[in-house]
Amino acid sequence: MKKILFILLIFALQSCAKKEVQLPTLAEKGLQEVFNYSEVWMFFQVKNNDTIADINRKNTISTTHWIFNIDKRLPLKTIIPSISKLQYKHANSIHSKEGMHEYFSYADTLSKKLSFLKFDGVIFKTDSLLSKYYIKKHSNNYIKYNNINLTFNPNSTWINDAKMEQGELKTTLLEFIDFSSGGKKTMLHLNFNEDLLYQDYLFYKTMIDNFNNKSITTNNIEFIFNQNNVPDCGCE
Repeated sequence: MKKILFILLIFALQSCAKKEVQLPTLAEKGLQEVFNYSEVWMFFQVKNNDTIADINRKNTISTTHWIFNIDKRLPLKTIIPSISKLQYKHANSIHSKEGMHEYFSYADTLSKKLSFLKFDGVIFKTDSLLSKYYIKKHSNNYIKYNNINLTFNPNSTWINDAKMEQGELKTTLLEFIDFSSGGKKTMLHLNFNEDLLYQDYLFYKTMIDNFNNKSITTNNIEFIFNQNNVPDCGCE
């Protein structure tokens, strides 16, 4: 019975619309109980040979937490603009309530339960400026940190200017942090190719969130870039 219920989590169903959202499946632990919430749905749809996000937020209530159920097949470029707009509405409605959060939902294959990742406070920067240039421009804000730039593409991941082999990112990153920190707190700066699928985006996000290391923090600005506008993005 438990296995059947878990399969149903992977294909989250919004009964009123009779549409399915294929949630990301991740072997990462997350928050498993959220009370007083309403939901945003982002469905996968192909229209005129283009992938688009079909969004339903009719039942969202500003005085509750918001859970974002997003289809794992959607690329970031189809969802980030809408997520940013909804974040603003949730925080700035005349009915908004302090202390309400936003969460991404996913199916946790370890606990076989629906899990959640809190992301309110994240600022999506979509002007194709990479974090390494942003840090230089605002150096006074980051001088006290050991700054590490992570770049995530559909077919490659990079730590600063070093390309990672498949499956070695987490181990290499933690070793590099230990080697390079020099007693400073490490700040990770996340750069995501806009063609990256939401499944992969959430995989990296939950992995980093589960480091549980007080000497590691993550910049609340996430850099979403178009590789055609960034010649040295590390996209090979």
